[in-house]
Amino acid sequence: MIRPGIPQIAVDRPELFGNTIRFRLHVSRPLRKYFLNDVSYVQYDGIDLKKVNNSLLAIPVLSMIAPIAWAVGADIHVAELDASYLQCLAKVKDAYRSVHTNFSFSGDISAEKVIPNKFDGGRTGLLFSGGVDSLTSYLRHRDLKPDFISIWGLPDIPPFEERFWDRMWTDIRSLADLDGITTFQVKTDMFRNINHELLTRQFGTGWFVGVAFGLFMLGLCAPVTAIRGIGTVIIASSYTDDFKGRYGSHPLIDNNVSWADVKVIHDGFELSRQQKVNYLCKEQNARYLSHLRVCWDSALKTNCGDCEKCMRTIVGLVIEGIDPNNCNFQVDRKTLPLIRDCFRKGRVALNEGTSFMWRDLQKHIPDQINEDIYGSREFLAWLKGYDLSQYRVHKLSKLIWEARRLYRYKRTNAPSGLRKLKCYLYIALDKLGLI
Repeated sequence: MIRPGIPQIAVDRPELFGNTIRFRLHVSRPLRKYFLNDVSYVQYDGIDLKKVNNSLLAIPVLSMIAPIAWAVGADIHVAELDASYLQCLAKVKDAYRSVHTNFSFSGDISAEKVIPNKFDGGRTGLLFSGGVDSLTSYLRHRDLKPDFISIWGLPDIPPFEERFWDRMWTDIRSLADLDGITTFQVKTDMFRNINHELLTRQFGTGWFVGVAFGLFMLGLCAPVTAIRGIGTVIIASSYTDDFKGRYGSHPLIDNNVSWADVKVIHDGFELSRQQKVNYLCKEQNARYLSHLRVCWDSALKTNCGDCEKCMRTIVGLVIEGIDPNNCNFQVDRKTLPLIRDCFRKGRVALNEGTSFMWRDLQKHIPDQINEDIYGSREFLAWLKGYDLSQYRVHKLSKLIWEARRLYRYKRTNAPSGLRKLKCYLYIALDKLGLI
């Protein structure tokens, strides 16, 4: 039922084209600025989508638009939806309500048909990227032989960048082959079709990372679980309870997500990132470290080594006395001085979350530093005494550094540039009150 005065988002029945689901949205005029395209797709390699009920096929698109509807106060209408998922969204909405106090939360979600589903599945699935978090979760649950579900089309690698994804997928498959793990790749353009830039400006937090991350990632898994008989999906934590910033993946969100009789586990919330690095560096896990992939900026065989995430991981490894060159990095005596130089010159943008992780690194630097890996003793002594609260980004230095990296790794491309132009056109028109 359409409620007068409430913005509407209607979703057509999912259309199947081989192993691809296509979704078409119909949105009220005031909401069009949030959607760069009214058609999105999700592609699932290795599963027969014809065997999946439409009520489950609708979950991926609902996972993308539900937070938007909650934020702006819009109603969502779908033809069919899984009963458990519809119920879980009310719990997830409450979890969002406690954090995002500037959201409207006045909209409702309705379906013409609400379908109960049940898989009776005993298998486990794991959202897997090959980074510190997901690799730790895999090794903690290795005895379950969880299927790897890997997402192509997140902020790091757009769906049109085949060369970059091929490198990632090769690394993921290589690691999976160590233990005979089944892998599934899920490709989507849904992230790119949302105006995250406008939503971020309007609601004061990075939209994907701060709001949408967990629900969106988990929703993409639903069709895979139906075919594979998966009863549990694991999503690795990024932070601990000590982190008080906004983040879109948290036990209060993820553990309340469900569809059919599938449950979700937000794994590793009790471990900080450095504690996870420590766990990965244990002797029994050594053979997996050469497959560690924390960086999605480069199509090189190894991690790039000069993005913030790579720097943070290199430092974490040398704190544990591990040579990063054994962990899919290329490091020499110039690397740690370069990292220190980046801090001194304000080249690296640190947000609330990354600052939290660098402070965690500082806490784990011992008073007595015995190892000296490529000059790590001197570097760690400096970092331990560095006052992160005084760090300031130098805009010009950061711009030059990022431009150099984009050129080096060939991350400049026409589709991304055109998308940005459209986003900022909508932002400008919104400021002028023209849309």
